[in-house]
Amino acid sequence: MLDRAEIRRALRSGDWSTVLQVLVRETGASQTDIAVAVGISQPHVSRLLNGQSKEPGIRTVRALCDGLGIPRPLAGLLDDQEDDTNRRQFLAGTAGASGIALVGTVAGAVPVESQDEERLLTIPSATYRRLEQRLPSRSLIAPVSAHLALIRQLAARNGHSPAHVRRLFAVLSETAGLAAWLYVDVEDRANARRHYQLATRAAERSGHPLLPAYMQASMGQFAANCGDAAQSVRLVASARHRLPRSAPVIAGIWMDAIEAIALAQVRDRNALNKLDNAETRLARAATDEPVWPWIFRFDERKLAGFRAQAAGSLGQVDVAEKALRIASDPAQAPKPRAVMDLLRADVLVQSGNLDEACRVAAEAFDVGKTYDSERVTRAVADFRNRLGKRSGQAGAALDERLYSNYREDL
Repeated sequence: MLDRAEIRRALRSGDWSTVLQVLVRETGASQTDIAVAVGISQPHVSRLLNGQSKEPGIRTVRALCDGLGIPRPLAGLLDDQEDDTNRRQFLAGTAGASGIALVGTVAGAVPVESQDEERLLTIPSATYRRLEQRLPSRSLIAPVSAHLALIRQLAARNGHSPAHVRRLFAVLSETAGLAAWLYVDVEDRANARRHYQLATRAAERSGHPLLPAYMQASMGQFAANCGDAAQSVRLVASARHRLPRSAPVIAGIWMDAIEAIALAQVRDRNALNKLDNAETRLARAATDEPVWPWIFRFDERKLAGFRAQAAGSLGQVDVAEKALRIASDPAQAPKPRAVMDLLRADVLVQSGNLDEACRVAAEAFDVGKTYDSERVTRAVADFRNRLGKRSGQAGAALDERLYSNYREDL
C-alpha cells in the first residue's frame, strides 16, 4: 500500500480518510482492530475514516503511523529514529497475545502472524495474567520475575532498531505492571511500588500514546488502596496530563473513579459528584470497545464497585447498598469478589447487621486463605479491628479464622 502514489499523496496531505478506507478494504481490518493497533478510541477511528475529523493532532498522527507501520516522514513528521521496519503493537491479557501488522513495511507485506520476538515474549505475560485468577499470586512471583528479567536483558542489548526497542519496552512495561499487581496481592507494598515505577519508566520509553498514563494511574489506584489519598490524587492528575487528545473515553472515566476513591478517604463529598459525571460519560460510551492497554470493558458494574467503595468511606449507606447490588457479578473471579464482599460487610455494619457482616467477612477470609491472598486476609483483619468490641458473639467465628493464620504456622 505504501508504494502507491494515491496513498503517499493522502499521507502528505493528511487525508487519513483515504488511507483508512483503503486499509479496511484491502486487509479486512475492523475499526476496533485499528483502534487497538493505534491506541486511540474506536469512535475516533470512525470519525477519521468517515472524514469527520480532518485535522488530527500531531500525537494522533504519530499514533496512526506507529500503530499501522507507516514511517513517520511519509506523513510529514520528522523522526531521526524512524526506520522501515514494521511497527507492530501487541495485544495483552485476555484480549490476545498476537502482534498486529496492518500495513507492513515499505519493502513488502509482513504476515500478520509473524513470530517476532516481542510477540513471543508477550505470550508468557498474558498466560501468567490469566493464571493469576486461578492460582495464588505468591506461586507466580518467581516465574514472572524471571520473565521480567529476561525482557530487561533483551531490551538492554545493542543492535536493535529503535522501533524494536520501543516494542520491547512496551512488553517490559506490561510485565512489570503484572509483577506489581502480584506483589499487591501478597501485601509487599515496597516491591509493588518499585515495579509500578519500573512499569511507568518502561512505558515512557515504549513511545505508546496511552501506556505511560495507564501505568501511572495504576500506581495511583495502588496508592489509594494503601490509604495514601493525597499521593493518589497527584499521581492520577499527572497521568491525566499524559493522555493524548485522542485518548479513549474509558481512560478519563477510570481515572475519575480512582480519584473519587482517594477523595472519599479524606471525606471529600466531591467524590460522588465525580462518579456521577463519570457515569454520564460512561452512558455515552457504552458501545465503545476497550483499547489496549485497557483490556476489559469498563462497564456499569465496575463503576458501581468504585461508587460502593467511595460511598462506604463517606458513610453513605443507602448509596453504597444500591451500588453493591449493581456491582454484584456471579461470574467475578474469587479474589476480587472477596474484596467486594468486604465492602458489603462494612456497609452491613453501618446498617447495624453485625451477624451478617461477620459471616460475609468470614467467607471472604476463606477465599483469601484458599488463594493465599494476603491482601484479602489482611483486609478481613482490618475489618475485624474496626468492629472492636461491638461484634460480641457475632465475631467469634471470624476471630477463630483469623487466629488460624497464626496457629497453622506454629
